[in-house]
Amino acid sequence: MFRSRLFLRLFSAILLTLGLFSSAVYLLSVPLIEETAYEIERDASRTILDNVFELVSKIRGGLEEQRAITVESYKTRLRDMVSAAAGSIDHVHARADRGEITREEANRLVAEGLQALRYGSDGYIWATDYNSVILSHPSPDYQGHDKSDLRDNTGRYILPTIIATARREGEGFLTYPWWRPNGDERAPKLSYFRDLPQRGVVVGTGAYLADVDAEVERRKAEAIEDLRQALRNLRIARTGYLYIFDSANRMIIHPNANIENTAFGTLVNPVTGKPIGEELKIAAAKGEPLTYLWDKPDDPGNYAYEKISWVRHFQGFDWYIASSVYVEELRRSSVALGNRILAIAVALMLTGGLLGYVAVRRLVAPLRRLADAAAQVRAGDLNAESGIRRDDEIGLLATAFDGMVGRVRDNIATLDSRVRDRTAALEDANTRLRAAMASQDTARRALAESEGRQRVILDAIPASIAGLDRDERLTFANRRWAELVGRTKAEVIGQALMSIVGRRAHEALAPHLDRCRAGEVVTFEYSLPRGGKTLITKTTLIPHPGADGAVSGLFVLTLDVTDEKQTERQLIEAQRLKAVGQLSGGLAHDFNNLLSIIIGNLSAARERYAGVEGLDAYLEPAQRAGRRGADITGRLLAFSRQQPLKPEPIELCGLLRDMAVLLRRSFPSSIDIHVPGDGPDFWTIADQTQLENALVNLAINARDAMPDGGRLDIAIARRGVTDGLVFDEPVRPDDYLEIRVRDSGVGFTAEALARAVEPFFTTKTQGSGLGLSMVYGFVKQSRGYFQIDSQPGQGAADRGTTVTLLLPRAEPVARLPDLPTPTPLPDALDSGWRGKLALVAEDNDDVRQVMRQQLVELGFSVVEAASGDEAAELIEQIDGLSLLVSDIVMPGLSGIELARRARRLRPALRVVLVSGFSVESGEPPPDAVILRKPWDKRDLVAAIGHASEPARTQAQADAQADARGGGNEA
Repeated sequence: MFRSRLFLRLFSAILLTLGLFSSAVYLLSVPLIEETAYEIERDASRTILDNVFELVSKIRGGLEEQRAITVESYKTRLRDMVSAAAGSIDHVHARADRGEITREEANRLVAEGLQALRYGSDGYIWATDYNSVILSHPSPDYQGHDKSDLRDNTGRYILPTIIATARREGEGFLTYPWWRPNGDERAPKLSYFRDLPQRGVVVGTGAYLADVDAEVERRKAEAIEDLRQALRNLRIARTGYLYIFDSANRMIIHPNANIENTAFGTLVNPVTGKPIGEELKIAAAKGEPLTYLWDKPDDPGNYAYEKISWVRHFQGFDWYIASSVYVEELRRSSVALGNRILAIAVALMLTGGLLGYVAVRRLVAPLRRLADAAAQVRAGDLNAESGIRRDDEIGLLATAFDGMVGRVRDNIATLDSRVRDRTAALEDANTRLRAAMASQDTARRALAESEGRQRVILDAIPASIAGLDRDERLTFANRRWAELVGRTKAEVIGQALMSIVGRRAHEALAPHLDRCRAGEVVTFEYSLPRGGKTLITKTTLIPHPGADGAVSGLFVLTLDVTDEKQTERQLIEAQRLKAVGQLSGGLAHDFNNLLSIIIGNLSAARERYAGVEGLDAYLEPAQRAGRRGADITGRLLAFSRQQPLKPEPIELCGLLRDMAVLLRRSFPSSIDIHVPGDGPDFWTIADQTQLENALVNLAINARDAMPDGGRLDIAIARRGVTDGLVFDEPVRPDDYLEIRVRDSGVGFTAEALARAVEPFFTTKTQGSGLGLSMVYGFVKQSRGYFQIDSQPGQGAADRGTTVTLLLPRAEPVARLPDLPTPTPLPDALDSGWRGKLALVAEDNDDVRQVMRQQLVELGFSVVEAASGDEAAELIEQIDGLSLLVSDIVMPGLSGIELARRARRLRPALRVVLVSGFSVESGEPPPDAVILRKPWDKRDLVAAIGHASEPARTQAQADAQADARGGGNEA
């Protein structure tokens, strides 16, 4: 075996490798490991120091947070004290407002109360008027004196600044220097103050910031004590420790309690002869450790032991945090580790040599037998075998070698037959390849035709479609997308998206593109300037996943939604105006009840006390104001579409010509008025009075918009609407009459145009602002549509305002014969009705009281009911009722349902229905009379008179039915 060259080479190589490896491990790793272990130990001390530094930083941060919390707590207490003082002031002045005490007594009680209101050790309340005269202060030096000249350290006037801030903001805080009670020095003080505008004073109180600082210092001392206990229990290595000193070399924290609070600036470094404290500060500034010689507790006075210290400066407290540990302790573990590694290396070398000998010997013996068999095969003996039977890699190699030799024998015998078979198979494969190439050409042509059809379809789709790869280069775009960016398809394919849409547009699209590349389907809207207008688009980005599942491209689908957005905005505006109308209608209903009470009582007072000299001069303006209020509620009802209307056929051209005569008489000669001349008639169904009022309102608005003169055109045209027309809301398809009122005035601003039809909004210096809102409400209640177009400016041909009304068109109808004019009614009913019994049904007690009083004055005996259900029971139980006066809107049965039930039970009963709305609960009985709120006594007399003429009322009902029939026919 020892004569085998392979054995000698392998075994020698193993021994040499083990020797070199062991030497290299020792020489390269042991010094490095020792140095690394030392650095780890040294850096561990620095890490502990850094942790303590972070702990001190958190303590400082906690103190700052605590200071903020303490200041906020003081602010809350100051607010509470000022709120209590303000409540006390309001309470005392409320007594004066009620007449319980005089105003002078109230001022005296307020001053005494504020001076008595003290809290804490030196907290008090002060008050000053707007002229800096102190109204309340515990010091007589300030009480009642003008202190507007007091200034702070910057020269700013204290009281004028407080008063200006309070009157502007309502309340506030201010820090300024102020004298402590019984002290000569001024200290910073935080004051809170509040304006009491109804009293004309500013009230405040304050707290000295020194109190806040004292609280923070107490918490700082507690935190330092906790830190001291923690550092005393902390050790680095075996005897190392941490300590803290300040910039004056005074020891703050040290494991030796005897050293704390002492100066150590005289201690000298034996190596340099310089004070240790100053060298530690220099090391902290450089961020490097300090090494010096020191003694040991078991060898005092012998300054021969090397120590190392890390130092960091904490500026928040002006502290220096330092570690201290002997270098010998840091190196002890590294030396022990190096010795252990050396012993392990020697043991490994010996063990490796022995194992190498065994392994090489076991490896070389079978290889020699395998080499002998290979030599026989090389000589031509294909029956040679190695004879090796093992279960390891060598055995596998020997088995493979024997098998290979056997297969070589078999392969030589069958090689010719296999070559022939392979040749036939190759010819068959060539035939199939030619067929596949022909099929591929057919599929390529079909694919090209399919792509052509897809391009035609995509170009015809009413949407902009494009494709992007992951680098935002366009891989596809249909004709509409190319037109959207102002290019052709050939110009955009293959280009970067930024170069097509521009940098600004790309910056706006970038967040959406990033979300889509992350796998999200993104939909957003974007506005593009096109032809002087803004094009609003809705774009959807769809990610396209690749074979690996990652997003490899983006699919872009863009739709033009400009018209939809415009329709949506107009619909929202219509809904807003409808909501405002509902609110206005509710207010008008409640206000009508109040006006009914006011007007009724004023009328009664004016009749009862007519002989009182001078009283009529007060009552008549009040009645006039009440009637003005009734007119305003009528306009509100018009806007809310709840005014009672009497629709009838109207020929508009004749109505406008009649109106033009009146307008020309009242308008200045500098305004030209043009109305339709002779021509075809235009008929509609509407309330003629309300239509005239609406057109007059529009004409007056036009006159006011042309103070220097101009032109007013009122035109009528027939307009058929199919789809897509939008006024204040989308117009339903039908035939309409279009009324255009155009002036050459100053026009509306954009802000005024947006609010033009809101109740009480006006651009005039006078007026209620209900003109356009009434016109709008009347048009909507008449099932019409409203639109304002305006260009600010005056004089130019394209400037001014155009108001367009769309009203339903009607076919021409024959005019109805005039009904007989009723005879004038007296202020009181005929004496034949005196003593008759009347039933008043009204849920509002005050309104019911007014109605009862007026009926009693007219000679009726009155029975009252607070609801429709109660009134129905009284009608069933009481005989001899001659008159029913009922509100339409009541709890339980409505007035209309009550009137129908009363007419069934008592056909001869006269009915008067009262309401400020149009009929709310259906059509009333044909001979019932509607009395609108608010009313006066003459309106009530007229209503009862009409209710007493059933024959004439029936004739009016028949005429109205004929008119409605004609309108429906149209």
